[in-house]
Amino acid sequence: MILSERSGIRGPVQVASDTRVCNDSDPAPSAALHDLHDALLPGTIHNALRTDFFRARWAGHDVDNVDRSLLATLPMIDKEEIRAAGSAAQVRVGTVCNDVLTSGTTGNPLVTVRSEREQEFITDFFTRQLRRRPVERYMRGLQFTNPYHGHLISVPSSTHFHRVSVYDAGSFEYGRRTLLESHDDQDVDPRCSVLSGLERCLRAFTADTIARFPNGFDATALRLVVSTSQYLTANWRARLESTWHAAVVDRFSVSEIFGGAGQCLQCGWYHFDPHVVPEVVGATSGDLLSEGRGLLALTALYPFQQAQPLVRYLTGDLVDVTHEASCRPGTTAIKPLGRARYGVPEPGGDGWLVTPASVLEAVDESTEVLRIPRFVDVEQVVDPYAIGHPKYRTLWQSRASAVDVEIQVALRGDVPARRIVEISSDLTKDVIDSNPNLRKAVRAGTASMSVKACEDVATNLIAQAHSGGVWSPA
Repeated sequence: MILSERSGIRGPVQVASDTRVCNDSDPAPSAALHDLHDALLPGTIHNALRTDFFRARWAGHDVDNVDRSLLATLPMIDKEEIRAAGSAAQVRVGTVCNDVLTSGTTGNPLVTVRSEREQEFITDFFTRQLRRRPVERYMRGLQFTNPYHGHLISVPSSTHFHRVSVYDAGSFEYGRRTLLESHDDQDVDPRCSVLSGLERCLRAFTADTIARFPNGFDATALRLVVSTSQYLTANWRARLESTWHAAVVDRFSVSEIFGGAGQCLQCGWYHFDPHVVPEVVGATSGDLLSEGRGLLALTALYPFQQAQPLVRYLTGDLVDVTHEASCRPGTTAIKPLGRARYGVPEPGGDGWLVTPASVLEAVDESTEVLRIPRFVDVEQVVDPYAIGHPKYRTLWQSRASAVDVEIQVALRGDVPARRIVEISSDLTKDVIDSNPNLRKAVRAGTASMSVKACEDVATNLIAQAHSGGVWSPA
């Protein structure tokens, strides 16, 4: 097992994640997973019915003996409803709760809670799992801690971590030394085999390593790099792999849900933890999708989540989904594509012209695009702009016969006019090439695509939490 932060795109949860969920050595049988979900769903529904919010939301619905086949008969909920409901959507009787805040950008975070009772259950449950599968030696890892959330859930695991922060002076040099050296702790591997942390922390650490060791860093014993919290682009995945000579696993989850999904090294799809029930629905129809592209809804299973019941909860994320193409056929596997509100849906259906991820992938590598600096007050981060999020946004409007898509990009003031034309042309081509539906619509004349250079823009943060509904600007 390795310890990773289950915030693959956002969440403040430190949890144990078995490395085998991210490779082909132990594919969970779909029948066993379905049996577990069927066994835990009735208790999950019963716990939710302890709240005024869910009792009102489910009025007129049959909530007796709900299993996987009946879950879709219940209405979906979103962030705005949970935010507005507040304590009316929580089970706080007889326990003490910790507040969990999303890292939203509007100054109005979504506040959810975790009870002492459920945290005690989680600790006890994972401790018992470790005792059932004892290890002779603990793995050793280096972890950059999450500096952005006030409350984290620590879960027992069979990995011993050297934990450092980007804000710790000298932590980059210490981290590299820790990866190279052999250590002497009882029943712990002498060398680090795991490097984990928030994607931006790993960017900063890796960028500094590349700058200081342009001919390559010395060989380590790393086998796995675990990235969380932000969308991991293809180019930065390649940099992590080439710098550390280790496989990269991305983790996805949201702050409000205990658990998430890890990207599989065998098939590339993200498999969910057993204590979460994922569904993907059409953006317009709301129909369940077994294959295709749609909005992600999650159900947090009791007793792993108690004080903040969330059933068929729309996370706001656009994802690709499959039940057949992954190495675990019969189960729901996804690929995250960013916050849905930053994509461009096709008119009158469930299709998508532009995914949020495709625009970030196109823009992120340009050194001429302005960026939001990250870790500006950290001396060891030499160029906080280089690792920051690019400044761009996607706008679109529907006309009677077409959809007009415009990507606004903030460029440096010294970029010459001819180069601006080249950047616009390259970005337009990249976005069209990576979105087949857009390419088809442009050829048919039912969509247009353009890139506009700007001095500054209100940036699309495609992996950032927010407190409103799927399409809300809040």
